[in-house]
Amino acid sequence: MSEKSEESDFTYQEILRQQAGWKKAIVHWHSQNDALKSIVDKFKDRIWVFSGCGTSYYLAQTASSLFELITGIRSLAVPASEVLTYPEIVFNPKSNYLFIPLSRSGTTTETVKAAEIARDLFDIPTFAISCNSQSAMSTQSQDRLEFPFETERSVVMTGSFTTMLLSIIYLAAVAANDTDLLSQLNSIPDASFALMTKNQSLIQKIAANRLSQEFVFLGQGPMLGIANEASLKMQEMTISVSHAFHALEYRHGPMSTATQNTLICILCCQPALRYEIPLVKDLKKLGANILVFHSHSNGRFSDFTDYEINIKDEFSDLLKPLLFMPLLQMLAYYRAKAKNINPDTPKNLSQVVELSL
Repeated sequence: MSEKSEESDFTYQEILRQQAGWKKAIVHWHSQNDALKSIVDKFKDRIWVFSGCGTSYYLAQTASSLFELITGIRSLAVPASEVLTYPEIVFNPKSNYLFIPLSRSGTTTETVKAAEIARDLFDIPTFAISCNSQSAMSTQSQDRLEFPFETERSVVMTGSFTTMLLSIIYLAAVAANDTDLLSQLNSIPDASFALMTKNQSLIQKIAANRLSQEFVFLGQGPMLGIANEASLKMQEMTISVSHAFHALEYRHGPMSTATQNTLICILCCQPALRYEIPLVKDLKKLGANILVFHSHSNGRFSDFTDYEINIKDEFSDLLKPLLFMPLLQMLAYYRAKAKNINPDTPKNLSQVVELSL
């Protein structure tokens, strides 16, 4: 049972403070632009393999999509465990790679081991991204992306996910010399915080609906990783049945389980909008509760949704994950509170997974 107030929960504090952390990181990177660009230039002809475990793997999914969209450099995401078990599938001898291990602590065993396999067995350079730049994973990599970060005390990853994602978007924008995207990045912390606080009471209301017994998160492209991470947060913090799918894949079987007890959250993106609007209409006919994240320019969904969160269309689609994710973290947090579960101490989990391998 959770008797603590919101203010005393580490998870709550860490969700609310993350945008302030982004500002500090951006200031730090401003003086590193030339060095960051040189790293990307050095490896621009390689395939960038982003890898991690759990939340960090879902970070890899979104980060790899965004990095390729911004830079044009071929990128992919794989779980660190695949590198441990099937490295010859991940690393084709006919291609050249850069391996990017992602880990909040820099000590996650599978990720550390995957970096060692890439480096020692396949002679692949590594470029570490972690909230702990002094970890062995970081210091043993050929290159690393550093930023200031206040250590999280909660088991679940919140600000660590978004700050590492921000670091990769910033890196890509610098490499691509995308001045418009860099300008938007400077504005994103305040915009994200304002959006979060504006919709906090709505998120709390949605989370408190006891009729919702199953949660589904849908997204295409970069939003798939965000959907997966939102689903994981719901599983970790609330011990609930939760799933994530490519938005349009939900029609192909999974929607057979949708009922009035299902909350379906659709994370809209401009390229998929022409397909997502009909999907939302069809899902509402199933009796499910519908929550849609979209931008003002994407048209109104109010006729066939239960809840909407509108994003200002002044921001690129590439930055919407940074606007969506804090609210999705808050949804899981408030669901945990509604179920009297302490979100700081998820069942069966620890902050770092370290194994004897």
